[in-house]
Amino acid sequence: MLPKTLKNLAGAYFHQDYDLEYETPIEAVNDYKEVNPPDSVNALREAIRSLLDTSTSEQKLAELWLDDGNAYYDPRDDGITMTDWFRTMLNALNH
Repeated sequence: MLPKTLKNLAGAYFHQDYDLEYETPIEAVNDYKEVNPPDSVNALREAIRSLLDTSTSEQKLAELWLDDGNAYYDPRDDGITMTDWFRTMLNALNH
């Protein structure tokens, strides 16, 4: 099951029309970081770190992000692995 913070990011920022609001997917993550309180951003960082630390398979990460999180952005369409997508999000949240 996807942690609540990640589910919120996936569903609220990567909804069906996210690409009309953001030029790139990472802009949605940056927007999340800008508009949410530091505690929420820190919780999201920890949720991503936790998933990456568990060596979750690519297939499971895809299921969590796309199915459980209801995200409409699939990084694999851009040639990015799910693991790299989660790392990219974490990097954006750290800067």
